[in-house]
Amino acid sequence: MNIGVPAVPLKWKKYLALVDFGFQSADELAADIRRYQVNKVHRLVRDIESDIRHDSRRARRSFYVVKLVPADLPGQLPNFNVERVSQLKPLVAFLTAHSGENYLEAWYCRTRIDSEVFSVAGRIVFSAPNAGRTQLVEQLWRGSPRLLETYSNEFALPYVRASRYSWGWPYSIEHVHLPRKSAFSNLQLQSEFGYSMRCIEQEKEKISAFCAFLDSFSFKAYSLEYKIVASQLKIIDWDTPNDRRVLGSEDVHLLDGIH
Repeated sequence: MNIGVPAVPLKWKKYLALVDFGFQSADELAADIRRYQVNKVHRLVRDIESDIRHDSRRARRSFYVVKLVPADLPGQLPNFNVERVSQLKPLVAFLTAHSGENYLEAWYCRTRIDSEVFSVAGRIVFSAPNAGRTQLVEQLWRGSPRLLETYSNEFALPYVRASRYSWGWPYSIEHVHLPRKSAFSNLQLQSEFGYSMRCIEQEKEKISAFCAFLDSFSFKAYSLEYKIVASQLKIIDWDTPNDRRVLGSEDVHLLDGIH
């Protein structure tokens, strides 16, 4: 349910571009991203709490990302991560601290991360052919691509970085990170990474079409974010050096906003 949203923020138009290129339907997008007017954020907090408690009764866990969304920014939005009910009070403090700023909406999305389901998330950076290896992948387990920005030697989640020359080439694994108390083995991590890349390779046609569109802007590099839960791959976001230019292109036929 999307509660009384009156406008179409630029960030939402980015997501609609993924609909245009067939990565998901408009209904799937609306179900994946819950949208609230900023004066209704108490409902957002209440709904996340309800979701967490519902998961708990089924012995499941999810990772929630809450974003504050202005009208005119396509990315770099303030965000807050939630996994447990105990984090809802800090979430309220985060929302309150930004309440006087120029945000139209607050959104949240969720990713299932309990051990009973395969759950990975990552980012693919596509670069110009003269750069040699043209696809660089970073992938983590049981989290969100947002967490890639915080990667360090103390990272709490399994992580793999790999690259390849192009579609059809095998990936060369460049770095593997296993937290000290991880239940994963290095072999399992590499096996699951291989499965993830096969899932992405199966969507080559759609991804290549979108990449061809972005290539028309002559960017040196751009990226796609994805997640795979169970066996379902979703392309969930994209970034370029100039998203406004892409969204202003007459070649993007964006759908109306969801109200």
